Amino acid sequence: MENTINTWAEAISALPDKDFFNLMRLYLGKIQTPYNKQRLASQLASFLKTPKNTNAILTLLTAKDLEFLSALYFMEGIDKESLLQFFSGTCQISEFYTKLANLRDRLLIYSVTKDDGKTYLLLNPVLLPSLEPLLNIEELLPRPQVMNLSMDDNFILTQEFLASFICCVRNNTFTLKNDGSLKKNAINRLEEVFPGRAKCMQLLMTSFLNLGLFHEGKKVDVDDDKLLKFAKLSPKQQYALLCAASSTHLSREGLRKHSQILLDTIASIPQDGLSKKSILRLAFILGQKGDTAGAGSSALKGRFAQILEAARAQQKPEDAAQTKDFLDRMMDSAVEFGLIQKKGIGTDGNEIFTATELQPLAPQNIKPVNIESAFSVSLMPGLSLSLLLPLTHFLDVKSYGIVSQFEITKTSATSAFDSGMDVESIFKTLETFCPYEIPQNMKVNIQEWYNAYSAAVLYHGFVLKVAPENIAFAENNPNIQKYVQEKLTDGIYLLNLPEDINVNAFFEECGLPAKNLKTAVTKAEVLDFPLLRDGRKPAFVNGAGRVDGGLGIRSASCLSSSSEDAEKLLLTLEKTLSTMDLDKNQKENLANRIKNRLIITPEQLSSEAIRTEILEAEGMDFSGKFHLIEASLKEGDLIEIQMPQASGAGYATIVGTARALERMEGDALLSLMVKDEDELLNINVSRITHLRRLHF
Repeated sequence: MENTINTWAEAISALPDKDFFNLMRLYLGKIQTPYNKQRLASQLASFLKTPKNTNAILTLLTAKDLEFLSALYFMEGIDKESLLQFFSGTCQISEFYTKLANLRDRLLIYSVTKDDGKTYLLLNPVLLPSLEPLLNIEELLPRPQVMNLSMDDNFILTQEFLASFICCVRNNTFTLKNDGSLKKNAINRLEEVFPGRAKCMQLLMTSFLNLGLFHEGKKVDVDDDKLLKFAKLSPKQQYALLCAASSTHLSREGLRKHSQILLDTIASIPQDGLSKKSILRLAFILGQKGDTAGAGSSALKGRFAQILEAARAQQKPEDAAQTKDFLDRMMDSAVEFGLIQKKGIGTDGNEIFTATELQPLAPQNIKPVNIESAFSVSLMPGLSLSLLLPLTHFLDVKSYGIVSQFEITKTSATSAFDSGMDVESIFKTLETFCPYEIPQNMKVNIQEWYNAYSAAVLYHGFVLKVAPENIAFAENNPNIQKYVQEKLTDGIYLLNLPEDINVNAFFEECGLPAKNLKTAVTKAEVLDFPLLRDGRKPAFVNGAGRVDGGLGIRSASCLSSSSEDAEKLLLTLEKTLSTMDLDKNQKENLANRIKNRLIITPEQLSSEAIRTEILEAEGMDFSGKFHLIEASLKEGDLIEIQMPQASGAGYATIVGTARALERMEGDALLSLMVKDEDELLNINVSRITHLRRLHF
């Protein structure tokens, strides 16, 4: 989003007249008529550019100010609701809006409302060059100090673990409850193979179902075609997709975006580690920066790229609260899968996490399989999932560990035969990964199982029959041969065509028109998974020294002016105020403005800087409460109310938007829509003990 002095001046000029003139009188004094808003905005910019005034504004910055300003710096152009979610859990809603209003009135930030109805927040470009040295990523992601190192035996997802899980699901009858959780028989069987990994198993089952790698029917079935596509991805990309899909089903674009955020987040965690809150903030920042384009996005050109961008632009905007909640659950899955591991406990008592180094794949010529007696097979680590899938397809897993144990059974072999494997392909796979010869009794048994299996065959799909003179043409036509499932006999072929294909048109294009077509159900063509790039650490999290996040360069050693200088300036202003000839109310008003750091020079201490607008009212001031609610209704502002609990035990604080205000005899009835909740409350104004209008 463009952030220039002209943009800022236009935003200032577009403020409601009351807010605009309050700001101008506060900093420029009495406004002469006739006036011009653009000229006044230019005078305000000149006021801010004066070195004395700039230094005073910077001197009065607090640690909380710098935290908010750093957030706006590293998430340039963030909308108000997203920023609220970023700070949720660290400050109350009322504190958040009060801080924004304070920073706006101090001319440090400004807002722009776009056509989408969202209010976007930006740093004042007039002050930005002076602010930059004070803004640091560690204001948002403080580096922890580990007090106690973790002694836990950390688990991490591996290629063998996934292959063993798939193998276990393939060879067992697993069913799910209505809520998608595993039934008891599945839990017990998985516990036998993967002891102590119950939560990981449930997350993996959800991920595989949401990614379409498994399908739920009478039992959970494996989609081998889609698994082959999945296995071609790098291990990091596989694990990122599993984390993103572990809590909900996402659109293809949503899956790509959140998986890429996870990869970038893991790559950006420093060696010293971060607290979970900081990791979530880091993921939030990376998501807001929007630098999550897939590996192939830069290659998209021309009209197709424009169509994709237009489609993304028309998508419904994501709710900030839902996005933060999803990131939280995705990071929990990353911890459960071992991609992020606990390092220890920090000096503040919070757990510290670091990124995990994934197990490297072994060289291509490795032979990690050992065939033991009674058809037992042991598997050592090192193979990729793409190599493990055909190997474990005819095996049944018994236990997972550093060396996993499998066995070849008639059931597991039959499952492999169902998928198209034959005796030769099973023997070839074993010989590829086993350093020793296959035992003769194993060969005999597998051959006998196959003979029994192939005694009768039922074919399902498209059958192509061609005339003898067209056999050579059909067998040498690549457009036909890529769909040949099996050659039944000379001139007769079983085809596996996508179910949505126009068969007649397809064969006509091949130069071999189809006759006497009878339809059959076949599998649809499997789509590739979203393109992801490897995780990338943005330069702004590179740690001490120079930091460059594409938003400017600053030094981590630059610190704000000491609090002593700020206190000295405030004390000077208070002393000047005490000598002025003003009444008590005027002095109290100006003293409050000094306290809120809105007055930075003695020249501002005049009656013109006194703000008569009231934003708070106490319980006995019924008229004040009523007028504040009326004003919030008109402006659409949030209000914060305090009132006694229904139980009589203490007070409740509620933040929401006033929807209606109705006078009653001796009272008034407020209809309040509670923020972030679909709940409308009817509240008697007389019961409100404190009311504050959150005007921003």
